Amino acid sequence: MKTALLFLKKYLLEMCIFLSFILPPIGVFLLLVIGSYHLHQAWKNGAGLSLTPGLFLLGCMFVSSIGSSMVMDDQSYFLVPALILSYMGIYMKITRNGVQKTFLAFKWITIYGGVYFYSLYPFQELLISPTFQNYISGTALIGTGSIQGYKRLIGAAYNPNFSVALLLLGLSFLLSECLKNLRKADYLKTSIQAVITCILAHAIILTGSRAGFSAMLVIFLLFLFRWNKPVTFILILAMGMNMRLILDWMPRNEHLLQSAETRKEIWKNSFSLWQEHSLFGMTPMGFKEEYFHYFNEQIPHAHNLLLGMFTEYGALGGIACLIVLLINMYKVIYLYFTKQNNKYLDSFLLSLPVMLLTGVFDYVLFSPQVALMTIILMAYWDKYTARLSFRSTWILSIPKWSYRFFF
Repeated sequence: MKTALLFLKKYLLEMCIFLSFILPPIGVFLLLVIGSYHLHQAWKNGAGLSLTPGLFLLGCMFVSSIGSSMVMDDQSYFLVPALILSYMGIYMKITRNGVQKTFLAFKWITIYGGVYFYSLYPFQELLISPTFQNYISGTALIGTGSIQGYKRLIGAAYNPNFSVALLLLGLSFLLSECLKNLRKADYLKTSIQAVITCILAHAIILTGSRAGFSAMLVIFLLFLFRWNKPVTFILILAMGMNMRLILDWMPRNEHLLQSAETRKEIWKNSFSLWQEHSLFGMTPMGFKEEYFHYFNEQIPHAHNLLLGMFTEYGALGGIACLIVLLINMYKVIYLYFTKQNNKYLDSFLLSLPVMLLTGVFDYVLFSPQVALMTIILMAYWDKYTARLSFRSTWILSIPKWSYRFFF
């Protein structure tokens, strides 16, 4: 009994991440409880805070959601700052206590979580109905009116657009492992991982997400760029000359123009809503109500990452998001062009763009399941880069950049 309790205490975070893929409500709830508990303990013990980009962003989101809840005079909206506090607790726990084994576990749980999503597809017709069991397993479809003849892969994320974000994270982590084995000339492991890569790629296509398909192409190009730069440039040139063929491969390409027009209308209306609530936004709970009030349509979010941050968390949250993006872009560029011990750079270089790429035409962070995985990744990234030295003298080494970039 004592051994079991020690095991549970040691691997509780990893077990909750695992549950977030197979039983999302239970796993997400437990992660939020862990986050709340850690935040409470940090407050109780008077632990000091070091300002990191992730903590700065979450803090701005918390303040803006408090302000929005007060301005819009709806007490139910205070659930949003409570949720952000739990996110903050998870972030702080990882940046303080996260270790290498936990990050490795997170990577492989995400990879095999994607394989699990794919394995559910043959049984999707039985799992898609809105029953209690299906809601617990995450297979029930949310966000679409009709489930009759629905063919897009849902996995265990309630919606294909949320599922594709988690699948892309798994794919990016797996490709980073492939890079490591290719450099070691370990072709047996690489071949096994290539099979899993094909499974995840097929799963992404089955979600029917056009943004997911485009993001997958970019991630594969980043993978090739890290492996063989000249081949990557040749492939980009070939893709540019055969855009029509790529569009033919894209899922649901017949509705591409119609979807673009719909997105354009949502973005224009969302921008108008932000102008009405420019400072603090409307919170994720208020967006849907305000959109329906002004435009008489049931739209849950702005379908764009930056626009979603501005509409839900106002100028305070949106500008904070832009600042954090710029800081992290600097970090990535710095780490790529300097010769530091970048053991996990490939994992971050391939996975960090996922939210940006899927955030162009959607807002997958609307799902707490996806948001938690993103916060965990962001926490590990901030912890990883906190140990590295970022000096301004690297700007003077431009000639060395170009050689490293191309060769």
